[in-house]
Amino acid sequence: MKLWTALPFVSAAFLAATASAQYSTGFENPPFVSGNLHLQDSWTSTTGTPAPAVRVRTATEIATDLTAAGLAPANPVHSGSQALFVSSTTLAGTTTLRPVSGLQSALNVLLDVWARPLTGGLTNNVFLVMEDNAATPLRTAAFRFGPALSLDYATSTEANSFFWQPSGILWNSGSWYELTMSVNYTTKTYDFSINGTQMNTSPIPFYNRNSANFSQIRIFRGNTQTGMIVDDLSVAAVPEPSAFLLTTVGGLFGLLVLRRRR
Repeated sequence: MKLWTALPFVSAAFLAATASAQYSTGFENPPFVSGNLHLQDSWTSTTGTPAPAVRVRTATEIATDLTAAGLAPANPVHSGSQALFVSSTTLAGTTTLRPVSGLQSALNVLLDVWARPLTGGLTNNVFLVMEDNAATPLRTAAFRFGPALSLDYATSTEANSFFWQPSGILWNSGSWYELTMSVNYTTKTYDFSINGTQMNTSPIPFYNRNSANFSQIRIFRGNTQTGMIVDDLSVAAVPEPSAFLLTTVGGLFGLLVLRRRR
C-alpha cells in the first residue's frame, strides 16, 4: 500500500482539530456573567441607550428576547448555557473588539465560530472580521449575514467590484451556522466554509491585501440594523503544511509498523 493513499482529506474541520487554539470561548460563566459584554474577558464594545446592544445572555434570557422580537425561541444557544447576543436595541451601529495575542507571527490562522442571525429583512448587515493591529486596523477576512438573506464573505475590490460576495447560501433566523475562515498570510488569501463545506472554488484575496497579521476580532452591526447570536468561537494557528505532513506521515508510518508487527 502506498503511504500517500492512507493520508486523510485535509478539510477545514480536520485543520481545526489539529490546530492549537490561542483563544477559545463559549461565553460561559466563568469568566462571563450575564450583562454588558464591555470589559469582560478583554472584550470592548460600544454601548447603547437605554441598554447595551452587545450582551452576554443566558439561554433563558435569549429565548425571552427572541420571543419578544417575534422569532423562534428554540435553540437560543449553540452549546452550554450562555452566548453573545448582538442585538438591535439601539439605532446606532455597534463595534465590538477582542484582541488576541500570540498569533501575530503565524502564517496560517483559522477562526471557527457558530452564529445565528436574529431576523430576516433587506437591511440586515452584521459581520465578523479578522484584522491586524495597525493604527487603523486593516481587515483580512470577514463574513456577514447580509441583505436579502445572503450569507456573504469579503474580498478585495482589486479582485471584484464589491467587497461582499454571496456564498450562494441563504440564511434564516432559526438556524445556527458554523463559519470557518482559514487564512494564509503568505499568499494573502483565505478559504471560507459554512457548516464544514468550503464555499470558494479558488482562494479568496484578502479584504485588504496590506493586512499584515492577525491581531483581533471585530464584530460590527450597522445602523438601525439587526444582529446575531455568537457562540463557541475559537481562533488558532494552523501548523505549516510541511510540519503537518511530517507529523501525519510519521504517525501513519508508526501505525503501519505496528500493524506489520502484529
